[in-house]
Amino acid sequence: MSTAAFFFLFAPSLLAQTAKIHVSAPSKSLTWFPAHLTREKAFYRAEGLDVDFVLMKPQVALQALITGDVGYTTALGSTMRAGIRGLPLRVVMTIADKPLFALMVRPGINSVGELKGKLLGISSFGASSDTLGRAVLRRYKLIPNQDVKILALGGGTNRLAAMKSGAIDAALIEAPYNVMLERDGFHKILFVGDLIPSPLAGFGTTLERIRKQPDEIQRLVRATLRGIQYAKTNRQESVKAIMKWAEMDQPIAEGSFDMAVSSWSNSGVANPQGVQIAMEEIRLEQKLEALPDPSKAFDWSFVQR
Repeated sequence: MSTAAFFFLFAPSLLAQTAKIHVSAPSKSLTWFPAHLTREKAFYRAEGLDVDFVLMKPQVALQALITGDVGYTTALGSTMRAGIRGLPLRVVMTIADKPLFALMVRPGINSVGELKGKLLGISSFGASSDTLGRAVLRRYKLIPNQDVKILALGGGTNRLAAMKSGAIDAALIEAPYNVMLERDGFHKILFVGDLIPSPLAGFGTTLERIRKQPDEIQRLVRATLRGIQYAKTNRQESVKAIMKWAEMDQPIAEGSFDMAVSSWSNSGVANPQGVQIAMEEIRLEQKLEALPDPSKAFDWSFVQR
């Protein structure tokens, strides 16, 4: 059989086996960089998946997830909270086991307590930088938006610019922007992952998709776990990919990789301590009488197979 005849007969069925998937993400972040690398290395293609990542705010992403405009989201903070509130959403795997946010401050501020009366920049209300920022303040007996004013400024580049211009006194900000700020004389007074090691990035989806398309989820999980291991064990290639993806120079990419690599999950299942801490934070945020049931937020069946 000729090559042309082969494709005429079989190409349609091969193409039909490739599922198109849209995944929302709040921003380009090293928390889910291994999933980007999974796509670049064609590990998703090997599982019959054509995966595209679409940047959108967490609140918009949740609505898009519920309506089916996207199949998955990488924003686990908002997915967990929505599931606890009763929305039909679940986290099916983690990529980052702990937040990669650093609390960066201008010179002259040396502790979290000294933020009283100051301005703290986050990405958007309801995003992980918001919920984690509030959690950090509460840990240090500061009342969010009373003792410390919280401003939603958008992506990392916006918070970076606001810090440099003096518009804000502090920012909860992820790599590589924290590395850039340190280069310019700003100080890191806290790495959030050390204080609140709760799951931050991975894949969340709907209960309907879990019921109707379990094989697709299994393939997505399997490919992503392969990509995480590849990212963790191939530093040089990962750094080069970060440089291209995030448009940063090599020293910043190397520093960002070295900070992020320890947070990337080996199993896809969140650390039990991290889940406990996440549930405690959600109980406080939502003013619940009892600790939420984690099964309303997580479904680990796909990563445990």
